[in-house]
Amino acid sequence: MAATVEMVRRFAGADPEEDSGVLDMCLKAAVEWYAKAGVPASASGDLYDFWVANLAAWMYDNRGNADSNANIPSFIVQSVHQLRPARGSGG
Repeated sequence: MAATVEMVRRFAGADPEEDSGVLDMCLKAAVEWYAKAGVPASASGDLYDFWVANLAAWMYDNRGNADSNANIPSFIVQSVHQLRPARGSGG
């Protein structure tokens, strides 16, 4: 299974009839954010899907918020340590 727009919609409590495009953009941004943090897309699994959907929902909830309160929460940042392959593991 992979994180989906529907999963993000549920995390964010978004209206099922609205914002599909924005939710999709947030999902793609979350996947990219994890990739840039060293978490490969091949890290798929329930834990990866949970954190990607969580980050995407956070992005959705904070869209348009450009002030200092828009920093990604530390618990999401720390999730990278759970998902990133261990050094020397080959992937």
